[in-house]
Amino acid sequence: MNLLKKYNIKTPKSKTFKISEKLSFDTFPCVLKINKNIHKSDVGGVITSINSNEELNRAKEIILENLKKHNIKINEDDKFLIQEEVKGIELFIGGVFDNVFEEVLVFGKGGVLVEIEKDITYIDVNSDKEEIKKAIALTKISKIFPEFRGKKYDLDLVVKEIQKFQNLFKNEDIKEFDINPLIYTEKGLVAVDVRIKENKPPKKEFIKKTHSLFNNKKVAILGATDKKDKVGYAIAKNAMTSKAEIFFVNPKLSTLFGKKVYKLDELLEVDTAVIAIPPKFVLESIEYLAKKGCKNFIIISAGFKESGNIEKEEKIKKLAKEYNLNIVGPNCLGIYNSKLDLNLTFAKSPIKKGSLALISQSGAVLTALMDKAALKVGFSHIISMGNMADFNFANALQELNNQPSCKEISIYIEGLQYGKAYLKAIRNSSKPIFIYKAGRSEEAKKAAFSHTGNLAGNYEMIITLSKIAGAHIKDSIETLIFAPKYKNVKEVVIVTNAGGPGTILTDLVTKHKKLKKLDKEILEKLNQVLPSTWSKNNPVDIIGDATSTRYKAALDILAPISELIFVIVTPQFMTDEENIAKVLKKYKNVIPIFLGEYSFSGIDLEYFSSLEEAVKIL
Repeated sequence: MNLLKKYNIKTPKSKTFKISEKLSFDTFPCVLKINKNIHKSDVGGVITSINSNEELNRAKEIILENLKKHNIKINEDDKFLIQEEVKGIELFIGGVFDNVFEEVLVFGKGGVLVEIEKDITYIDVNSDKEEIKKAIALTKISKIFPEFRGKKYDLDLVVKEIQKFQNLFKNEDIKEFDINPLIYTEKGLVAVDVRIKENKPPKKEFIKKTHSLFNNKKVAILGATDKKDKVGYAIAKNAMTSKAEIFFVNPKLSTLFGKKVYKLDELLEVDTAVIAIPPKFVLESIEYLAKKGCKNFIIISAGFKESGNIEKEEKIKKLAKEYNLNIVGPNCLGIYNSKLDLNLTFAKSPIKKGSLALISQSGAVLTALMDKAALKVGFSHIISMGNMADFNFANALQELNNQPSCKEISIYIEGLQYGKAYLKAIRNSSKPIFIYKAGRSEEAKKAAFSHTGNLAGNYEMIITLSKIAGAHIKDSIETLIFAPKYKNVKEVVIVTNAGGPGTILTDLVTKHKKLKKLDKEILEKLNQVLPSTWSKNNPVDIIGDATSTRYKAALDILAPISELIFVIVTPQFMTDEENIAKVLKKYKNVIPIFLGEYSFSGIDLEYFSSLEEAVKIL
């Protein structure tokens, strides 16, 4: 209790007694509890609403009898605690030292059912007032603010109290604590039942990078080969169109793609090295090139932490620190730098220049997204993170925030390492950040570990802390490449040849955006090209017998005045799906949704086959 008072956190008037002592108190009603580290409510270790000293001593005997029934032994080291009874709204606040995010607060609705109801949110100890408010808004108990059932509740009062606990947790040697309940009263918040575990674990050292990963003027590719089935061949070929100076390294080759191939000791000074060689040669190659001034390393080679070889990965980390390096990977797909047309990946898909930076922990997910985006979505940068022995998400976000050509950032995350630095990077980013987090289930966490060697961590904690720090959380992988394009859309138009799907899509869209209101002029234009039975509203139902001609007539009117149009096509007898697909290709602000499978198998167009999946881009 003295520790709480140090931070001006109110506690009830209280008094402790030895087990053998007669109890007495001067403030009623009061509460009696056994001061022992057990779930008191479950075993009858607490009695409330005591109104006299006579009742107090009777309550003592009842508690001792209850403990005896539950085979809980009591000795002279145990004590009874008497507290004045405080009434009000029961809240909960706790703190946990997380392996990723270090000190994190847990806040929400308190009481004996807190573990069942789980009406909680997460708050970083470095979160400011606005982040705290955003976190609280994620709970159901937040509905009491500013007023509930005729009583006013001050949100700012709760925020100030949470800030006290942030300071306590940051400054004290505490590993874990919980206060349940933290009672909201007319006179302020009162911490009633307090549990504290000391001895905070040591924090991991985060190393901020001092030079750019995308300084790639002279690039060496170790493991470049003429064998077409090897990764080194794909990377070498992809790099050939770059504006950077490329050096191939392979002791068994003399030329490749008409260029000289070097032995490692023949290599001139380079700033970037891509390593696609057997893992046993990786460390010595890094150290050799680092001594010659190379600062950026992309390790494609696998066979490290993901396969149990933790020691080698730790050595990679030490080399990065010793020589002040950027080391991406190992076990990664590579990087892309649009400024130099530099594709240092072994992906098959062509890459279009653009403003989106894509970061992925999984190479397979990255290749799938690159393939889906090919020639449609443009990238400024791509980083395949792999095992993240050194270069991590916080480093990547800091790097991309400094790149002028990057306007948006999308991230596929399996596990995190340096949570505090990661959150700081999100807060400091001037670019919108979109995140998909894998590893929601226990099974998925295990899969993520075997795949990349990183624990997925607490899914809800990562999502909540990322969101309140300013990231946009997405629940579909594909939206990582499409959502940034539509981030500023405010109003949506729906065109459909069926009323039911249009209604369903309206419900889904309006959870995120507004439907555009069509003015009289637009309605009149549509009246002239659509059947008299059309909906006369948005969604624009152009009726089930619509052909490509009718779709085109409606879109010619709507496309110029719309930010985004979802176009639904359902298979009717008269639906000319291939011609409709050709029509839809001509409009840049149209998102096609073809609801069916058999009837649409032959169309040449990227489309959504689900209303729910389509809306996830918003």
